[in-house]
Amino acid sequence: MLTTTTTTTTTTTTTTTAVAIGQMEALGAIAAVILIVLVIVKGLLSASENGKALFLRKIIGVASYPLLFAFFTVILAEML
Repeated sequence: MLTTTTTTTTTTTTTTTAVAIGQMEALGAIAAVILIVLVIVKGLLSASENGKALFLRKIIGVASYPLLFAFFTVILAEML
C-alpha cells in the first residue's frame, strides 16, 4: 500500500513538473515573439514624425522594457 502511494505521488509530481516546464518554455517563446514584433513596430514608428506615431512609440517602448527583462532573465537562466 505504501509503495503504491509513493509511486503515485512520484508520478504525479513528475508529470506536473514536466507540464510546468513545457508551459514556461511556451511562455518564453511567446514573449520572445512579442518582443521582436514590438521592436520592429517601434523602429517603423520612429521613422514617422506624426504626433500619434511618436505617442505610440513611447507606449511600445514602455511595454517592451518588462519583456526585455524577462527575455534576458530566461537567457541568463539557460546559461547557468
